[in-house]
This record gives sequence, structure tokens and C-alpha cells, in this order.
Amino acid sequence: MSTSFGATLEEREALLEAARSIAPQIREASDEIEAARQLPGHVVDLLRSIGAFRLLQPRWLGGHDADPVTQILFIAELARADASTAWCVMIGCDGGLLSRELEPDVAREMYADVDVATCGAGFPPGTARRVEGGYLATGRWPYMSGITHADWVQMNCRLFGDDAPSDGPPFIRLVAHRSEVNILDTWKTGGMCGTGSHDVEVNDLFIPDERSVPPRPANRTVPGDPLRHPAWLLPKHLGVALGLVQAAHDEVMELARERVAFRGSLRDDPLTQATLGETAAQIAACRAYALSASDTAWQEVCQTGEMSDANRVNLRLAITHVHQECQRVVERLYAVAGSTALYSERSTLDRRLRDIHAMNQHVVLGASNYAAAARVLLGDEPRAPFW
Repeated sequence: MSTSFGATLEEREALLEAARSIAPQIREASDEIEAARQLPGHVVDLLRSIGAFRLLQPRWLGGHDADPVTQILFIAELARADASTAWCVMIGCDGGLLSRELEPDVAREMYADVDVATCGAGFPPGTARRVEGGYLATGRWPYMSGITHADWVQMNCRLFGDDAPSDGPPFIRLVAHRSEVNILDTWKTGGMCGTGSHDVEVNDLFIPDERSVPPRPANRTVPGDPLRHPAWLLPKHLGVALGLVQAAHDEVMELARERVAFRGSLRDDPLTQATLGETAAQIAACRAYALSASDTAWQEVCQTGEMSDANRVNLRLAITHVHQECQRVVERLYAVAGSTALYSERSTLDRRLRDIHAMNQHVVLGASNYAAAARVLLGDEPRAPFW
């Protein structure tokens, strides 16, 4: 008898419909989100109401156990309304990956409310010192997206002194409650403003053993629960870019139908027509690559419990290429929209342009990942984070 993992097609469609149902309210709140530099409470409540933060949680904890394709499509629906909101969901649902690394009783206690969000940051790592019953953590971590509404905070720490292992990575992941950390108001940016990605600082914070997670090997075998594979941390990023770029294209299409510019009607302008046609093809290609690479890797892990180097490379190439291509598409759409794109009260294009540039500064989304993938294809080590 074969075992089925991930969401069924009916469950996937129900999740997508739930995301679509709250999208108008999120879109209406987008100015408020950007001005507040975080998700307002009523937006967080909307997300919780449709189970957005339980997207990856296992069924035994009350979660959706969503496969990567479902994750990408769900997050894309939210990103069409507001990229910062989608990003916070993409990060906030990481609790479903964390709970799989904890003892089940600990996970049930931490996620007694399965709709709480989780956030985390890896580098630069803090330090951890072993003490009786746990660790003392010290450090400062930037880019804690969603820290203003998350309950749980993951912090990557380097073990030092006698606590460092003799072999293997000298790192450990420690999990604190938001009430235990000091949030520093640092997230003042030009794009992705609403993610609330502030710095977090702790000094000799005690973290009990049950909330510590050792490093996971990249070649880990995960029979019986494919979402335990460490590679699934990254593909859901694709949903943010795909939703953002589709919304930008939809807006320029509508603008072209209605606007008469100095050079005449936009819908009759050859440059506008060519741009809209070509970018539609680029978006469709990006979507196809994202979903194909993710599903192919997912099917392999479901069947074997492992992910081959070929699929890991293809997945990382898809993540990199889609984000870089979506940036180019948004730039073209912004340009062809003309002066309308300048006005935040008339258009979302200025925000979407800033957002796509800001998110592509992330270390796992930048063009340097092409070289990491090529090194693996050439038989070398990737020498890149989160590989």
C-alpha cells in the first residue's frame, strides 16, 4: 500500500480559497502595514483565522502538513495582496519544521495553540555555553522577520570551548519565547517594510535542553515524514516572488486598458503590448519552473526519504532564477507604466519594485547562488549557506 504525503488536491484548493478570501482585506491594509513596519494585529488575526501559520505543522499537531507546491501557491495568493504579509507567513509557518525536530510532548506544549507564528535567524550566530539542564545563549541576530507577532524565536548559536563537538558543525539551534528576548527597533528599509525584521538580542539567556536542536545533515534520510528534510526551508520563498510579480502584471494590464498617455492609448502602444506579452511568458515560465522543481524533489523525498544532488541543485537554481527573473519583470513593468508608477496612491508598482529588490538581497535568493549550484555540478562543495 502506498503512503500519501502532503495536502490532497481538495485540501490544497480549500487553502487557496481561504487565502483568496482574506486577500482584499490585506490589500486594503497594505499602506498601514508599510507605515507600521510590521503586521498590525488585525492582519495577524486574519492570517490565524485561516490557519496560515499552521501550514507546515504536522497533522498530529493539528496542522495542514502542506507539501511544497501547496506552500508556494498559498503564499503566492497572499503576496498578490501584500508581499510583506506573504513573507511573514513564509517565515512564520517554520514552526511546522521546528516541531518535527522536537520531542512530540514538547511540540504539543509549545504549539498548544497551533496558530502561533515562529521566526528565526541563522547568521551571524550567537554563542552557547553548556550548563546543567540546557544552554546559556548570548548574541544578536538581525532579520528576525515577524518577531513583532511571533511566539517562538529560533537562534543559531556556535558552541565554544569544551562544549564544541570534536567533529561536525559546532552549531546548535536554541528556541526562546519572544518574551525572553530583547527586540531592537532596527528594521528601517526601503522595501519589505512591513515584515518587522528587527534585530533580537539576548545575554546569557537560559534555554532548556528540550528547546535545543542539533544541526541537521544536508544528506539526511527522512523516511515516513518528507517534510523533515532540511531542504524544505527554502522553496516556499518562491511564493512571495511569484505572487508579487503576477500582481504587478495584473495592475499594468488594467492600466493599459484604461490609461491614455502623452504617447496615446497604452493598450495600442507597441512597446506596452510587447512588454506585457513577453512578461506574461516570463511569469508563466517562472511559475512552471518553480512548481516543477519543487514537486520533482518532493516526489523523490516521499519515495526514498532522501534528495539527490541533482534535485538539490535544480531546486536551488529554480529559487535563484525565479527571484532574479521576477525582479527583471517588475522593472520592465514599472518602466512601461510610465509616471503612474511613481504615485503610491494610484499604484502599487513603486512598492512592489522596492519589495522585490529588498527580498533579493537575501543570501539565499541572490545571483551568487548560481555559482554555488555550478560548483556542485562540477563535483565540488557549494560553499553557500543553507545548502
